[in-house]
Amino acid sequence: MDLAQHLAANATSRQYAQLSPATIDATVDGLIDSLACALAGANSHGLNEARKALGHWGGNTGSSIWGGFGKAPAPFAAFLNAVSMHALDYDDTDDKVPLHANGLVLPGLMASMEQDSPECDGREFLTAIAVGVDGAMRIGRAGGPKGSRGWNYSVISGSVGAVLAIARQRRWKAETTVNALGHQLTQTAGSLQSIIDGSMAKRFQPAQMVKNVLFSTALAEAGINGPHNVFEGKAGFINLYQDGKFDLENVLKGIETCALVEDLSLKPYPACRFTHAPIDLALEMHTRGLRLADVRQLRIKVSGQAVNMVGRKYDLQTAGIVDAQFSIAYTSAVAIERGAVLISDFTDSAIRDERIGHFARDQIRIEADDSLPFLGMTPVFFEAELNNGERIALSTDVVSGAPEKRLSADQLRAKVVDCLQYGQSRINADQLISTVHELKEGAPVSRLLTLLA
Repeated sequence: MDLAQHLAANATSRQYAQLSPATIDATVDGLIDSLACALAGANSHGLNEARKALGHWGGNTGSSIWGGFGKAPAPFAAFLNAVSMHALDYDDTDDKVPLHANGLVLPGLMASMEQDSPECDGREFLTAIAVGVDGAMRIGRAGGPKGSRGWNYSVISGSVGAVLAIARQRRWKAETTVNALGHQLTQTAGSLQSIIDGSMAKRFQPAQMVKNVLFSTALAEAGINGPHNVFEGKAGFINLYQDGKFDLENVLKGIETCALVEDLSLKPYPACRFTHAPIDLALEMHTRGLRLADVRQLRIKVSGQAVNMVGRKYDLQTAGIVDAQFSIAYTSAVAIERGAVLISDFTDSAIRDERIGHFARDQIRIEADDSLPFLGMTPVFFEAELNNGERIALSTDVVSGAPEKRLSADQLRAKVVDCLQYGQSRINADQLISTVHELKEGAPVSRLLTLLA
């Protein structure tokens, strides 16, 4: 049997009672975090233009565009909501790939559900999320950067999880689910070039795939069959996207628990996850009383992949917001000087701050340490030379927000507050948090959808 058969059978048979309290709590926290990020990003660059563009193709009916922007046909609503969730680069990650999971799973699942079953029991909804997020993480970890062709693993792996989540929520048979996975295979794509070039397309890539997921599930539900050898076929997922390098055996190990959700990291800073360990150390410098004016030179040693993703030289004159979100130099300079890295540090005006920009360009040197695991986010090493001649060495082996250093309830609430204030939301943090928690008692998802709308 192709792996798709196993994934489908597992997804459609999962029950809420089979999930551990820790998995449920992690699913709830991830949902709160993701929706806060989406409401924060609802007015981000490109979204207004995208809403206008898509508005030519459908009326104000269907599923909600979160943040008070009316409704649209489910694929368009899912697309726009996925952009807003990912726009600020504040959404969760699986650090071991890395990939964003909820950003692919939630927008499609919620647009689909609002269209077909808005009164869905909250526990059924949480089960579908857990199935989808866990599935996305399993595919990402089994393959991910083992392949070398420059794929965006959030996009190609996350879309599998999104299909599985919808299949579980709709209580499909396994055959229908395999067909949906097959249709998704036929339209899977996602290059890392948008990140390399610092383009706005980066925040639209997950949305493109979420939109495709809704087309795939619609075709499968209509009885149109897709390829069945989705993963192990000659031109299936493993050979096409992973160069045949895939840990097939471990995908199924413990899959019935959906427990990988507990490994998801919630971001404390609105920037690429590879910047977070350096930000942690930069904040430690700030806590010690140091500011940019005190530092002559800062040498930062990270993994090879960190250099590839976020180690490029920061150019104050030409950098865009995506460049700043993907810059160790910029984010570390902000952290040292301001003692925090917030959403407001990634605006057109903020990234032109000359003191931050000149320090990031001229006084920070980022190097790949060949002794470190190439794909690792940690360890990270700082060697700072101060203007008074003193030298300081700092290092970290863990990243804030990771399972080993999870955000506390207070920290998560503070993030939600920051997100809702930045997005000028008409709801407050306690409303969002309590409405999500009510889902554990079986409250209908319609209450949450109404809040988001």
